[in-house]
Amino acid sequence: MSTHSKLAPSSASRWSVCTASVKFIEDNAHLIPADTGSVHADEGTRAHDLAKAMLLGDANPPKPDNRDMAAHVMAYVQWVKGDVRPQDTLWVERRVPLFYYPQDQGTVDACIFAPDRIIVKDLKYGAGVSVYAERNKQLAIYAESIIQIIEEMDEVKPETPVTLEIFQPRDRNDPNPIRQWTTTRAELAEFCATIKDAVLLIELGGEALQFNPQPDTVCRWCPAKGFCRAYANYGLEALPVLDPLDVDIAPALPAPSALTREQRCRVLQAKKDLNRWLEDVEDQEMNELLTGAEPWAFKLVAGKSNRVWTDEAAVDTLLSNHLTADERYVPRKLVSPAQAETALKGKELSTKFENRFADLITKPEGKPTLAPITDKRPALQINTTNPLPILDGGEELV
Repeated sequence: MSTHSKLAPSSASRWSVCTASVKFIEDNAHLIPADTGSVHADEGTRAHDLAKAMLLGDANPPKPDNRDMAAHVMAYVQWVKGDVRPQDTLWVERRVPLFYYPQDQGTVDACIFAPDRIIVKDLKYGAGVSVYAERNKQLAIYAESIIQIIEEMDEVKPETPVTLEIFQPRDRNDPNPIRQWTTTRAELAEFCATIKDAVLLIELGGEALQFNPQPDTVCRWCPAKGFCRAYANYGLEALPVLDPLDVDIAPALPAPSALTREQRCRVLQAKKDLNRWLEDVEDQEMNELLTGAEPWAFKLVAGKSNRVWTDEAAVDTLLSNHLTADERYVPRKLVSPAQAETALKGKELSTKFENRFADLITKPEGKPTLAPITDKRPALQINTTNPLPILDGGEELV
């Protein structure tokens, strides 16, 4: 399936609820930063490639990035194989037409099927965001699409158990890597019918399309959230003291002492959504400046950075004549330049040592930071022919 599909399963949690978002993104494509990918997505792709090779018995599988990847993928492979019975059929990395949009395809990581059951398994290699199987639209789309392929070959009864499973071995938030949703063929078809209905509305267009902002789910991965008025108003409408964004200037904020307790509590309830929206607006402005927009009210400046060693092994050798191992390392980690300077205070140091010490320190450029145009720091000069890496708002985990 094209990574640029407007109805991708990975973004179904958005377009199936906020049906107006598809056309809005298309109409404002020029404002959306180019998708340059990410190291995390590339890492996930390599993990999937390794899992595929191991499940298919490839004699020359790709090498894992490290021991952790090898262990996690091996655990996934053993988990998949552990559910396969002699009479079952196992499909690995099966490409299937999407049931609601056959011109596009999706990839099912693993599917085990027999007349008495169907199991669809999905490997999630991401670590930062927990993904669950219960009513997961992306996984349901894959399951419905592959079941329709199975139904072309054999009957699947409405009561046939269908189990949708996710394996997320690196999840930092949940120690249980296995998540499961057990349903039936009929119940899955009913759940997926609402997804098909949303697609029909999107294709119909016009007044049928609706914005439905929901920051924690619908808007989380939307590439247009930085300039979406519906998303902005979601937070502002929670505040009785502010008007929605229908003007070109920021609404006036009342003094906290002027709020009633009810108003104050409503403001506090909206704090999370407002903070997230402000961060998204800031990201959008930074992206435009990084791609060559003229500064207006804000500019990009070099952010703060800390000095770092250029060669830790050489530093360790140099400091060993003056500092003990406990002074050089904060546990299992070499001290920073600032920490070394503090520890060296009062010690007799030669000029040669001090010069070598200085040579082993570098101060990298700070990450571009948004600052008011009145900030005293000089604005960064952006080379539009070779721009800085564009900030990526993210995509749902693969």
